[in-house]
Amino acid sequence: MQGMKPGKFFRQLGVLLARNFRLIWNQKLILGSLILQAPLMVVVIALVGEPDCFTSNLINIGSRTILFVVCAMAAFMGLLNSYREICREREIIFREASVGVSLLAAVLSKALTLFLVELVQAAILTAGFVTLIHIPQNHLLLPTNLEVFLTLLLLLTASSAMGLLVSAALKNSEAAILLILVLMIGQVVFSGVMFPVSGALTGVSYLIVCRWGMAALGASTDINSRLAWLNAGLDDPMYDATVPNLVHSWQMLGLITVVCVAAAWLVLRLGFDRRRG
Repeated sequence: MQGMKPGKFFRQLGVLLARNFRLIWNQKLILGSLILQAPLMVVVIALVGEPDCFTSNLINIGSRTILFVVCAMAAFMGLLNSYREICREREIIFREASVGVSLLAAVLSKALTLFLVELVQAAILTAGFVTLIHIPQNHLLLPTNLEVFLTLLLLLTASSAMGLLVSAALKNSEAAILLILVLMIGQVVFSGVMFPVSGALTGVSYLIVCRWGMAALGASTDINSRLAWLNAGLDDPMYDATVPNLVHSWQMLGLITVVCVAAAWLVLRLGFDRRRG
């Protein structure tokens, strides 16, 4: 906590959290975008999803496709939630840091504010998904609908943390959005779902939140076994319906979140130190 006493740090964190929520509430355009994202994604699911894609042998590989659509939407939402959060307030954050406000508290306040927003987004997206699509209830570790919710929440949180890192590294939202678009493309290209990933690119795929979200949803819905009759499974044991696969995917999403938040703080700290130097 940068040598700061825990009590002071948490008081600062509380003040910054309250300010973040006031900012969201007062900026109606941002508030509206956060509120409408998840319902719009549910509309997309309704338009492209086949309700019986998991249960009917007459439907080709729609179940794999709809899982990837949901994962990609959650990843995109998380990135879009966060890419402006630090860069648009960089001068304010640095000015406050110069009088003793913790940069770590500033970054954590952004991450925690977004996490609470994403709790609501994940709940709406999960409710729409499990209502519109008849997903199998395997109860691998928890009730399947709860597993889906936790996966989507972790997906949103991990991608949001990546967006915070981008926001901390770049000075304005115009530059940040270009990198966010690259990251969105990366979610599709390197997830291993739409295109095969092998060789050196396999390492890149470990940083792709869609890969781990897809693995978790694939395990929860036992996607490989359900597509085995088509020889159209994902052909990777990480998608098998086992508790270790599910837990490992959740752990990887959590690890990406922690690493990106820590990196955002370090990048911001380096920028502040350069400015003071």
